Amino acid sequence: MLTSGDVVWRTDSNYRQGSPNLSGTIFAQVNDLLLESPNLNSTHLFRADILFDSSGHLKTALEKEKAFVVRTNGTTHGTVGDVEETTNPLPQHAAAPVIDGAILKRSVLRRLIPRNAQLDPPLEQWCYLYDLSPASTITGHIVVYVPQVESENAMPWYHPTIKAMAYLYETTEAGPSLSIHFLSFTPDAEVPLRLHRTFISLLQTFLRLAKGPTPDTKPINGQVEDGQGFSLAPSAIKDTILPQHTVQDTYSRLKQKYAPDLISRWVEQTEPSKHVFEDVSIAAFLIELWRQMYETPSDFPGFIDVACGNGVLSYILIQEGYPGRGFDARRRKTWEVLGMDDHLDEMICVPQPFISALKSDIADFLPQARVHNGLFQPNTFIISNHADELTPWTPLLATLSSPNSPLPFLAIPCCSHALSGAKHRYQPKDSHPKTDSKINGAEEQPATGDLKALRAAKLKAANHSDDKSMYACLTRKVVSITEEIGMQAEVTLMRIPSTRNIGIVGNRRSVATRGRKESQSKSENPTDPATVAEKVVARECTMSGGISAAAQTWIERAQKLQTGAGRGKVNLGGKTVHD
Repeated sequence: MLTSGDVVWRTDSNYRQGSPNLSGTIFAQVNDLLLESPNLNSTHLFRADILFDSSGHLKTALEKEKAFVVRTNGTTHGTVGDVEETTNPLPQHAAAPVIDGAILKRSVLRRLIPRNAQLDPPLEQWCYLYDLSPASTITGHIVVYVPQVESENAMPWYHPTIKAMAYLYETTEAGPSLSIHFLSFTPDAEVPLRLHRTFISLLQTFLRLAKGPTPDTKPINGQVEDGQGFSLAPSAIKDTILPQHTVQDTYSRLKQKYAPDLISRWVEQTEPSKHVFEDVSIAAFLIELWRQMYETPSDFPGFIDVACGNGVLSYILIQEGYPGRGFDARRRKTWEVLGMDDHLDEMICVPQPFISALKSDIADFLPQARVHNGLFQPNTFIISNHADELTPWTPLLATLSSPNSPLPFLAIPCCSHALSGAKHRYQPKDSHPKTDSKINGAEEQPATGDLKALRAAKLKAANHSDDKSMYACLTRKVVSITEEIGMQAEVTLMRIPSTRNIGIVGNRRSVATRGRKESQSKSENPTDPATVAEKVVARECTMSGGISAAAQTWIERAQKLQTGAGRGKVNLGGKTVHD
């Protein structure tokens, strides 16, 4: 039981549960996780922005932005959104609740950010952390949440209508336990059913998180050492390149601005909201990435959206003032609806190494098609979003387009293909030549054939914790190729409604420095990057019978598009920004 002088905090036996495995350390870890991620408790919330932490453990939005800029450039300068030096004075707030038998150790002020700002306003909330007094026979900790509202009616929908709530972790002779306590606006009022269910859900979520494994260590800025030695688990690659709050704020703005109109004008056979929200999310990520990479908007050199599909992503970016073009092998009805005919092209991309390997002119093979060789203007940013056949080609085309200064890119892998364009499943050993025999061994089968084992295997593949899944192997392969030809590769979890949600960013840091000289932008690889890329192409085409045979396979697949034997959405298209 918690008391504050004459005030007794309310609770119930349903809001208390023994937890033998819960320790003080785990309680603190879960508490910090929930302080920044209230969305784990409520789907109505995006996140919480930390405004102040007396311990300095949780970083404010400003501190996070500064940290990302410093990691990128080695200085606090060099992005559109330069972060100014500021101090964080102690915010004014009412006195922390006095809990009998407890000592206040830490104060945190956070702002809860709703998913739909048009329906619910943000809410500031003080969070106080206490240790139970050493003089007590019971040891433990308390965290108290106090929403900053003037009345019960001012409480947003997503927050329980209570004055304060507390988690109490205590260890007695009976063992550790966790309980929820609260102060209501009307002390003796019956607890509404919705509030009762909320408390039970909060308790169960806390205990469930306490059972979870320690999150995988994040690579700094998403950068990986090689194509094999990094984790693709969501906890390891989430928010590794950009701060969560900047991307989500931009996403909310773009969603409000574009989503209703795009959905209302949807003419494709596919379900609109999923595709629109996915493209809005990717656009938000790219806009924030480019703000970080380029000093001013006028410095942005333009983008090329390979395999652009319906063109929605290109449309949003162009509407936001970023010049560029998109292309695909097949024209979409959406192009005309969005007025994108001047920005999108129906073309077939045949990579230059394949064109060079053909024994006759490319027009002899594809007489009715516009063909592009996949070489783009220097500095162009390549977008390769679920580009299928062009996915493993993305870092290669980035290098072949500008060997001395490879093009930056964002690749989001989807279906797995060899360089020939044929469907191909890569193996763990394909992503790095130096791996141990266990990793390179045959793929292990589930220990049993029951449904539980099969569900576990499917879950591992969905959350990318299975390093032998087709998607994980494809992602590692693209990273491996990127690094092998001398480019920087970074991985991050894209916040998009798709299980194919890992982004690979190439060569970001090479263009993210203010006032860089041309000589500084050139590759430091002593070997000619174009030569390295050509060797990689030759090696990877061996599985298809060599470059000539791989080129023939690519051409045959492209010819099927002209005869109507294609496979729905086919991603073999291209046009450069400068054509």
